[in-house]
Amino acid sequence: MTDITRFKAIFSGLDIAYGTYKIKAERGDGKQAGQATVVRKPPTDDLWVKHLEGVEPSLGIIPIRADNSCIWGCIDIDQYPLDHRGLVERVAQLKLPMVVCRSKSGGAHVFLFTKEPAPARDFQQYLKNAASLLGEAGREIFPKQAEILVDRGDTGNFLNLPYFGGDNGLRYAINADGSAATLEEFYALYDAAVQDVPLNFPEPPKQAESPIKDGPPCLQALCAQGFPEGTRNNGMFNIGVYLKRVYPTGWEDKMVEYNQKVVAPPLPNNEVQILIKQVGKKDYQYKCKDSPLNSFCNSGLCRTRKFGIGAHAPDAAQIASLSKYASEPPLWFLDVNGKRIELDTESLYNQAAFQKSCLERLNVVPPTLRKQDWENLLNALLKEMVETEQITVASEDTSVTGRFMDLLEEFTTHMQQALARDEILMGRPWTDEDEARTYFRMKDLEAHLLRNNFKGMTAPKMAQRMRDIGGEPISLFLKNRAVRCWRIPRYEKQDAPFETQTQRTEGSPF
Repeated sequence: MTDITRFKAIFSGLDIAYGTYKIKAERGDGKQAGQATVVRKPPTDDLWVKHLEGVEPSLGIIPIRADNSCIWGCIDIDQYPLDHRGLVERVAQLKLPMVVCRSKSGGAHVFLFTKEPAPARDFQQYLKNAASLLGEAGREIFPKQAEILVDRGDTGNFLNLPYFGGDNGLRYAINADGSAATLEEFYALYDAAVQDVPLNFPEPPKQAESPIKDGPPCLQALCAQGFPEGTRNNGMFNIGVYLKRVYPTGWEDKMVEYNQKVVAPPLPNNEVQILIKQVGKKDYQYKCKDSPLNSFCNSGLCRTRKFGIGAHAPDAAQIASLSKYASEPPLWFLDVNGKRIELDTESLYNQAAFQKSCLERLNVVPPTLRKQDWENLLNALLKEMVETEQITVASEDTSVTGRFMDLLEEFTTHMQQALARDEILMGRPWTDEDEARTYFRMKDLEAHLLRNNFKGMTAPKMAQRMRDIGGEPISLFLKNRAVRCWRIPRYEKQDAPFETQTQRTEGSPF
């Protein structure tokens, strides 16, 4: 049998659920399409063994644990084809203690490991900072949630593990020379990269060393690493926006100077003069959503900078990772600015109700989106939720119907039973043993439901549920008058008292 001890220790996560992914085909964008499934059971040793042996389906682990901590996280780079060796070199140049693995579709999973559990929120912050430095801002980050509400049926998102099929598979770590690492070589890479806690968050070049002092971290990173081909003009425009804020007078000459200092090769002077005229027309904001800034964006850090985007600049709420607990009615779980909240359907669908929930629970009011933009956001979240199988099937007793059926059985079997049919008028259920049917008035059942604080079902719906089990309305002649009643199949009764521990054992139970 394959030894899973060390591999399992490195990638352990949530112990009450796991994920599987069975590849079916390859999409046009190079990503492999398949069926993702979340299984609400502990990942057994047999599953870990089969994963390393390459037995389908492969194993996915949810990195965030029930106590909202992790020992590993990942930047998921979905880019095809991808220069894996170049990515490893960038990680090394930035001195990021991370391990690059080839993903199942040919992209990359850039892993961060810790020796002891650290808060999931710290993992997210570290990985977002690292992604920005790598020019991979906006990529998926695992753990996707900073917290999960396990007691409410919530789980996080799983990530497919590397080394499916062991050394013979295609999900391997990348050595410094770009070669595929064996599992033993991966363990050596892990030993060199694994971090102590608390984590030391990676940051752009030190302020004193950067020509973009107190400015956007994206421009700092680009000035340090170089502007990618085809982005020099846009990059120089944003440098002009920065310089105009720092030097209200004389910024034009500074643009000419910075073109020679930070742009390689420098732009021709006539192009710089055109950019100077553009920047001088009005007070522009940074083009954060355009290349090359978007790949290096770190908005949270940028807001703290004197010449960044500004602490009061408008910013949409960070909404992600929708999951559903399919109770009746359903519950929804959503990440808002890294905080997990529980919502009912109205609070998810109605933007005003959603904002009110955020105000009550998170002390923030997300900016209002246009109706179409809000619906597009919801549809994108729902699509991802379905594709990643983030839907938990609730147990029957948590549904409205299940609760009603439990209380119906309780009313007809646990309440004081009528000894004669006329005692139905006293609010008691009566069972005809020959027919194996129980009779009662609807209003007496409703009174029992009310005593148990059950208000989730209308009378017509209750009637339909009773019809579903073979019940029917009937008119009985009681005390010389017609009385509308219901008749349902009799429930089995507990004839003997429950046996206690002391009844089962002789002498002292201790």
